[in-house]
Order: sequence, then structure tokens, then C-alpha cells
Amino acid sequence: MNPLIKKMIIPALLLASPMAMSAGEKDCLLEGTVQHGETAGQGTTSVKIHSISQYDEQSRCKVRGSEKMEFKLPPDTRLKDAPSGSDVKYRYRTDENGQPETQLISVGA
Repeated sequence: MNPLIKKMIIPALLLASPMAMSAGEKDCLLEGTVQHGETAGQGTTSVKIHSISQYDEQSRCKVRGSEKMEFKLPPDTRLKDAPSGSDVKYRYRTDENGQPETQLISVGA
């Protein structure tokens, strides 16, 4: 292999590696509304997400229109006690392996 090509490829790989490793990480603010309903005779609580943005200025939160974000909301009594239509905010993070973590930030207000 040409020595000049080796000199160009190795630094390019080293520069690309950190970006590739962190490309799967996300840190997003999800905003939505509480929805209570009945499913099979049991009361259900869900959240309809209507806004996804960066959690803060340093966060990465790129979501393509066709990309699906699936996660289970952690159980929280504040959510069950909130009236339907209440505003909620969640922090949604994924690590470099794509493992999600969701944290309820606020309910109401």
C-alpha cells in the first residue's frame, strides 16, 4: 500500500471513530399530554408526545421523521393522578449502544 495513503487513512479513521461511537447517543426533551382511558375494563394512562427537542444546548437529539422512538414510560403516581390533558415533560436519553432511559421531569403547569 502506498505510504501516503496509509498516512491519510489512519488519521481519518481515528477522527471518525469518536463521531461514530457517539452517533447513537441522544439526549432529548419530550413534551406531551396525559391521556386516561379504558382498555379491556382497566383504566389506562398514556402520554401523547407532541414535541421533541434538545434537552439542553449541549445535547444531541436528532430524530428523523421516519425514525421510531419506542420506550416504556417508568411508572409514576404523579402521572396517574394528573388529569387528562395535563402537560408532561420527559428526558429521553440513549447511550452509545442505543439503550434508552426515560425520566419524568414535570407534570402539569
